[in-house]
Amino acid sequence: GARLVGTSRRASIDMSVTFHALPPSANSACSRCVLKCAGIDFEEVNAYGQTRTPEYLAKFPTNLAPALEHDGCCVSETNAIARYLCAAFPDKAGKFYPGDAKTKAKVDLIAEYTGITIYALIAKAMYPNVGFSLAAGDVGSFDALKEHLPASQEAAAAELLNLLNDKYVNNWLKNSTYLAGDEPTIADFRFAPIMYFARVAIVLPERIVKYLEDLETKVPGFKEATEGPRGFTADKVKA
Repeated sequence: GARLVGTSRRASIDMSVTFHALPPSANSACSRCVLKCAGIDFEEVNAYGQTRTPEYLAKFPTNLAPALEHDGCCVSETNAIARYLCAAFPDKAGKFYPGDAKTKAKVDLIAEYTGITIYALIAKAMYPNVGFSLAAGDVGSFDALKEHLPASQEAAAAELLNLLNDKYVNNWLKNSTYLAGDEPTIADFRFAPIMYFARVAIVLPERIVKYLEDLETKVPGFKEATEGPRGFTADKVKA
């Protein structure tokens, strides 16, 4: 089904934004952050059970959510969606992907590292706890290796915590409010929502707890955009 989040009477149907998302998904929340925090009108459609239909595949060959439709363009992959929105709505979202090539490169490297390295560890560490299926080749995907799943989760969680402290707390968040400076960027929107999943597997470092509080209280739209994963894990937070 579809849930109408916002519409613009001025925009034609061709220029409207349709956002395909999974409500509890941290990755979907990453894209929703860009939309909400930029004040872009959009219609959100629940993608659950839809991503393998012929209609969806024709638009999004990766058959994944989140995904976005706007002005005849179909985009999936979280970072690609974020960069597209910043380019397509420069007056509203451009501020989240600011500056010259060097500035953008820092935002990009943090966003890519987060999506590739950090999210993979989060999935290994906590997906079994919430009933999500693991990727092909992961320990948890083999019945014969099920007894090793707790050890695999523990190892992933330990490395996750290590990298959060080493790369984020003691580096990117050491001397600034947000990851790439004192204003939020799409790097923050890629990282912060997935911390609501990470907290199932590890006790988040104090600096990251404060960072999330800053986003929730100081960045309009962020708290609403992340309601899905925050609510989904609220009763599963590691003590």
